[in-house]
Amino acid sequence: ETGDAGRLRVGNFQSVGTRVLPTLLRSFSESHPQVEVLLRESLDEQELLEMVERGELDVTFWALPIAPGPYESVELLRDPYVLVVPAGSPLAALKRAPTLKEIALHPLIGFNHCASTAEVEASLASTGRQPNVVFRSDNNGTVQGLVGAGVGISVSPRLTVDEDDSSVEVIDLQGRVPPRVIALVWHRDRHRSAAAEAFVESAMSVCRELSEESAAA
Repeated sequence: ETGDAGRLRVGNFQSVGTRVLPTLLRSFSESHPQVEVLLRESLDEQELLEMVERGELDVTFWALPIAPGPYESVELLRDPYVLVVPAGSPLAALKRAPTLKEIALHPLIGFNHCASTAEVEASLASTGRQPNVVFRSDNNGTVQGLVGAGVGISVSPRLTVDEDDSSVEVIDLQGRVPPRVIALVWHRDRHRSAAAEAFVESAMSVCRELSEESAAA
């Protein structure tokens, strides 16, 4: 139908870009070959919501919750936090998930400030020990590289982690830190094109499969 034609402007952030988008865009472009998807990546999450509000983006990926505003959203997946430690770390030798207190005793490699980072650090601080963040980066690969080099450990959403990296070990935190909830957000009062609606449907089905795969893994 003609409503599908045209452009779709999508906001995203790095870990979604690496893990979710390749599969999603392949599936979407197969079903909607006439739609051109323009991706806008931003390090400053807040900017993505502002662009949705101004009508510069049709939809954006977002980690919930959303600040009050003219937004509607749909939850795509829950991305659990894992602890990334250097290979051979005593934390990996424990037969259980380390406690937040045990984690807070180690130097941490953190992400530059975003809402989910603040939440993780607040969880760690709730143990009564202020987490000692020795480095911060916007880049998932840099965070993991510093852990692999033995500079510190990191509490990272699973989607940001390359689990094939032999310089690190990845420990499931068993929900000690609540998962990051990834959603798609759009403006509730602006017209949503057929392409935007189809993109949301496509994202929901791709993320459902991703969640099932990681549950089975």
